[in-house]
Amino acid sequence: MNKKILILIFSLFFINQNVSFSQFTLGIRGGINFAQLKTDGSKSVGVNIQQSLDTKTGYVGGLYARFGNKFFVQPELIFSAKGGNINILPTSGSSSQTFAIDYSSIDVPLLVGFRFGPIRLNAGPMASFIVSSNGLDEALKKYSSNVGDSFKNASYGYQAGAGVDIGTLSLDLRYEGSLSEISALSSSNINFTQKGNLWQLTLGLKLL
Repeated sequence: MNKKILILIFSLFFINQNVSFSQFTLGIRGGINFAQLKTDGSKSVGVNIQQSLDTKTGYVGGLYARFGNKFFVQPELIFSAKGGNINILPTSGSSSQTFAIDYSSIDVPLLVGFRFGPIRLNAGPMASFIVSSNGLDEALKKYSSNVGDSFKNASYGYQAGAGVDIGTLSLDLRYEGSLSEISALSSSNINFTQKGNLWQLTLGLKLL
């Protein structure tokens, strides 16, 4: 699976010979995430883990490069704070508890896009590398002593959205989805996986 994603990334990067690498733009962008976590809805011995519809707000910021004009390729290096909530209902009969989960990652999207006037449409694959996490394991340790670090070091997803360029400024709205689990846990009595998704709103500034 990972090899197929890497092949797709490189294929998208060289997909069109009309991309002019002399038309180069370098910039920074930053903004906010509106994130959720989705679970597999598993019912394990001692606990029922359910996804929550609550949205968690986080921040995002980093660098982007753009090669081309009307048709372009845009790799990015982004730090992103994400998260969400899960509901845990013990089978002992006690009331459900909601636990907040936070994690941050270095995201490397590779977008292919098309511009008409100031409007851009872009989409592409993304590799995500977890740099910190908290909340999930702490919550599950209340119900199982055999719980370790459940977040994976790397996961894969995609981004798709639209943007508008006004002078040196750019405004982007994107949807980010998961192609693989960001966390998975299998112990003697708890088995479930999680995927993340979010909406992202950013403001960019062209430097070159």
